[in-house]
Amino acid sequence: MENIELRNNENPRNYSNPEPLNTSHIGRIVSITMVNGRTERGRLKSLGAYMLSVEMPDGKEKIVNKGAIISMTIL
Repeated sequence: MENIELRNNENPRNYSNPEPLNTSHIGRIVSITMVNGRTERGRLKSLGAYMLSVEMPDGKEKIVNKGAIISMTIL
């Protein structure tokens, strides 16, 4: 059985499969720790089902596979 809640006549949201990152975080500074131990920090530009795009401090864009991420902090 799925948990579905309606808010302000919006489409139903399925809470049984939560989305850890949502579009409200786009434009914020993030710190990402990857499986190889590397830590990257930059501005979140966009995200998809399997990848996210981060603008680095030097202006370059880095595309990171979500499977390579151990943790992510929104700063």
